[in-house]
Amino acid sequence: MTVISLTADITASPAQVYDYVTRPLRWKEWHPASQGVDVGDESLVAGRRFEEDVLSAGRPRHLTWLVEESRPGERWRASAYMADGSTVRLSYEMVANGNGTRFTRTLEYTLRPMLLRWANDLFLWRRIQAESEAALANLCAKLASLPAA
Repeated sequence: MTVISLTADITASPAQVYDYVTRPLRWKEWHPASQGVDVGDESLVAGRRFEEDVLSAGRPRHLTWLVEESRPGERWRASAYMADGSTVRLSYEMVANGNGTRFTRTLEYTLRPMLLRWANDLFLWRRIQAESEAALANLCAKLASLPAA
């Protein structure tokens, strides 16, 4: 399993951050890998399912997601699977920090085809890490432009 965990201080309240990041329709606004989802513009709660198309590390993938945990303003977690048996778990954690939020995004994934595991060990994880870093920077910029709650 590969784990990529990144943290940033965001100049928005935990409630604002939670409301924005738990709307998968908005992911393509800030995450370079997200290509689109099959769900409306709503914050998803535990038990909701949705599908997403991504282009990550140069590879198109289709993910089927299940939201596992939704604690507004605190934590959101979902897991996904792909047709080849690969899996993803995504966690967002928010903690009030002064006039903003300390936000942590953790991506855990396991690639099933042996060739993909080998490629991940050699170089794919670096590309996915770079995509994750760009996504977090984009998210911080996007949320900094929101009006204060």
